[in-house]
Amino acid sequence: MSILGRIRAGITAARAYEAALSIPSRRPVTGGHYSPDSATEIAYPRLRDFGRYLDENHDLVVGILDELVKGVVGQGIVTIPKPRRANGVIDERFADVLTDRWEAWTRTCDTTGELHWSEAQRLICRAWMRDGEQFIHHVTDYPITPGQTPYRIELLESDMVPHDLRAEDTGWRQGIRLDEWRRPLEYAVYREHPGETQHTVAASLFPSFDNLKRVDAAMITHLKAVKRWPQTRGVTVLHPVIGRLYDIKDLEESERIKNRILASWTAAINRSPDIPGFEQHDTNTGARYLQMAGGTVIDSLLPGESITGVGPEYPNPELNDYIGDQIRRVASGTGTRYSSISKRYEGNYASQRQELVESEGHIQMREDAYVQKVNRTVYERWMLSELLSGQTSLPPGMTFEGAANAEYRGPITPWIDPLKEVQADALAVREKFVTRSQIQIKRGASPETIGDEPEPEPAPAPTAVTPIRDADEDDAEEDAA
Repeated sequence: MSILGRIRAGITAARAYEAALSIPSRRPVTGGHYSPDSATEIAYPRLRDFGRYLDENHDLVVGILDELVKGVVGQGIVTIPKPRRANGVIDERFADVLTDRWEAWTRTCDTTGELHWSEAQRLICRAWMRDGEQFIHHVTDYPITPGQTPYRIELLESDMVPHDLRAEDTGWRQGIRLDEWRRPLEYAVYREHPGETQHTVAASLFPSFDNLKRVDAAMITHLKAVKRWPQTRGVTVLHPVIGRLYDIKDLEESERIKNRILASWTAAINRSPDIPGFEQHDTNTGARYLQMAGGTVIDSLLPGESITGVGPEYPNPELNDYIGDQIRRVASGTGTRYSSISKRYEGNYASQRQELVESEGHIQMREDAYVQKVNRTVYERWMLSELLSGQTSLPPGMTFEGAANAEYRGPITPWIDPLKEVQADALAVREKFVTRSQIQIKRGASPETIGDEPEPEPAPAPTAVTPIRDADEDDAEEDAA
């Protein structure tokens, strides 16, 4: 194409897409052509560190992460074994056996022996949201006492897999060795945390394998938050709002400083040179202190002197509205509820319900990804370890896939107005949109202990009762006769 043709093509494209025009007031866009991994190559560790710093020092971020963990995991996603026979029927007896064995394992599920499964789920979810990823190492040869399952999980922070380990000729990319289809084959894992003060590992473009161990990909679950595919490492959920969070933090800190200054009010004494004897005033006598209290009358000023307050003006009355608007944008960028992270519950029932419905969609998507990647994987690993170790045996004719069948129940949907919620559920049941069992499960009841109860029998009709007569009434009737 000639130069003139290129100019004409550029003009045509600019007319079709005005957003592509370069104008002085618009910041030029760079890096949009980078691959998913190239975009996170340098930014990844800084985004992770920003997320951790804010989680440690910013109360708003603590509330955001708490809200996300509460919505996705809550008190722990419950696993309900549902072993299915070949004909599709649930084996209730085997389900009871698996339930008891699973409950015993959840009490000490990790390699340290300190974490309950529900607590481990919350820690995994928080790291997933804050750091962008979490590694779970499946240990199948854990030393046990007789009767236990030789399976435990080891939680690995994102630091434990070096993001700067890259060797294209051998398939290593950001600490993970991939095949030609980008399937993980191995993970490079530090033997000790690289951030230990007594054991600092020098960072380099190609870290030495002396401080690393190679773990087969079949033994690692990599939970990551991905924005573009294929993306080898995850990014924190806070990444689009980090700048806004820092602005809110700085603004609130400045306002706190202003309030501290106002609480320590000072004054300047103005002296008029027009008053005779002004030059005789002694200006080297040091600070003059005024006792301030309610109703104080200052009568110690010299002729020609006046008092002017020194310090900022009263806090900006529009500050709360501005910060509230910024928090709303943070809630939009993180998929959380403004009322929950700001602790400001405004509006009527309809507006709060709408906010709940919109945020519930974000929570359900994350909960589904969490269950598929974490809960289902861990339960199936545990089931396989149970069978291989001989702690449990399959009933005749049941496959592993049927035995590993389970139901995963997440946190209960919160209520805004219990009366209206119950009335809506009752109407849905009466109109046969849902069953009573479905409503009970939604409200947190155990599927094993509920069912559609029969309609209550009508109360028996009252029987005639002979009134009790008073003795004086009987004597009166006899006298009359």
